[in-house]
Amino acid sequence: MAIARDIKLKNCQVYNDNGDPIYGTLEGRMVLKVEYGDVNRLQKGTIQTVDNWYVEVTLRITATNADLKYYCVDQITKGKTPVLPMLIGETLDKEAGNSERVRISDIVLNPEEITLWEARAEGNENASYELRGRSNVKPDFLDKLPEYEE
Repeated sequence: MAIARDIKLKNCQVYNDNGDPIYGTLEGRMVLKVEYGDVNRLQKGTIQTVDNWYVEVTLRITATNADLKYYCVDQITKGKTPVLPMLIGETLDKEAGNSERVRISDIVLNPEEITLWEARAEGNENASYELRGRSNVKPDFLDKLPEYEE
C-alpha cells in the first residue's frame, strides 16, 4: 500500500481512426450511467437489477486546435453520426508517480448544438466548446492506482 496523496492532474486525449491524437482537449469526463428495473422475488420481495448501462462522455475542447469540431460538423452535415474511435483519460499522482489510465472506445457523439462562432463583449474570452456522447463499450483500465493508506 502507498501513502495517501492528493491526485494532482488529469489528462484527456482523443484519438482518430488511425490512432493519431486529436489535439485540443481541455477537459474530459467519463461517467458510468446505470438504469435499474424492479424484479419481484417471492421470498425477497422487489429488488432492483441492472437493466442497462452506458458510459457518458463529456469533452471541453479548445477552439485553438478545432480538428474535432471540424470533424463533427463535417460528419453531421453529411447526415452521419460522428464517432470517436478511442479516448484515453489519465489521472496522475505526481508526488508518488502513480497513474490510472482508462480507455473507452466507440464514443457516439450526439451534440444537440455546436458553437461555430461567438463574439463576446465582456467576460470569459477563452474560445472553447463542449461535446457530449456515449459508449456501450466496457471501459478498459490500462493502469490502476495502488491502494492508498489514510
